[in-house]
Amino acid sequence: MNVSTINEQIIAASLPSLRASLTSCLSVFTADDQAKVQALDILQGKETKQALSGPLLLGMGEAAELLGVSRATLWRMIQAGVLEKVEIYANSFRLRMSDIYELAAKKREVKTSIMDHS
Repeated sequence: MNVSTINEQIIAASLPSLRASLTSCLSVFTADDQAKVQALDILQGKETKQALSGPLLLGMGEAAELLGVSRATLWRMIQAGVLEKVEIYANSFRLRMSDIYELAAKKREVKTSIMDHS
C-alpha cells in the first residue's frame, strides 16, 4: 500500500467523526508508514496487534458516568484539583482513565470504611 493511498484512506475514515485539530491532522502525514497503517486500522475499527502506548483518555461524559456524578460535579472536581484535565485542542478536554479508576477506588474505600464503622 503506497503512502498516498494510506493518507487518503485515513482522511476518508476520519471524516465522519473528525475531532482533531489541524495540527493533529498534519501530524498523521509526518508519521512513519507503520504508524499510518496502525492509525488506519484503528479508524476502521480493525483490531490492532500491538497495544497502544500512553495513557487512555476519557471524555467528560464518560468519566462522569464511571464516577456516578454529573458533568458539573466533574468540573468542580477539576477546579478543586482532585482531577487534572488534558487539553486535546482548544476547549476540548479529556481525563486520564487511570485517574478516574484511582478516584473510583478511593471512593469505594471510603464507602467500605463507612459501612464497617456503622
